[in-house]
Amino acid sequence: MRRVDLIVWGVLFVFGGFVIHESLGHSYYGSDFGPGPGFFSFWLGILLILLSLGRIVSAFRQPSSEPLPDGFFPGRAGIRRMLFIIGALAAALLLMKYLGFSLTMLGFAIVLFRALGSQSWWLTMLLAVLGSFGLSFLFGLLQVAMPTGFLGI
Repeated sequence: MRRVDLIVWGVLFVFGGFVIHESLGHSYYGSDFGPGPGFFSFWLGILLILLSLGRIVSAFRQPSSEPLPDGFFPGRAGIRRMLFIIGALAAALLLMKYLGFSLTMLGFAIVLFRALGSQSWWLTMLLAVLGSFGLSFLFGLLQVAMPTGFLGI
């Protein structure tokens, strides 16, 4: 288990460095109203590096003979679910330009809730509509431009 922790947290450490590197390409200071686009990503990268370092140090303090827990690697059904999620994400990525954010996320949520969950249709529809159009409304309040698609929503 120690080797798995070292690999995962090592990758996250490197990713934190990548985030910091990319954030330096954006302005750190914004206007009089707040920080620039590089501010949040810079400090997020710093936080990721610090947390990764803490976990790497604690992994070295663990005994190295701890075996992997049962069920650590997914079975056939788990791999199918992961591939289904990756396929649904790829489809959402391809459809985003044509359908827009709200409709794509509505379809994405419905497909995932029905395929991976066990809730009723009315709850699936309620969560999908609130999630997709709620996020669209929230991004509108934050003045984040999202793809609108052919219907303009």
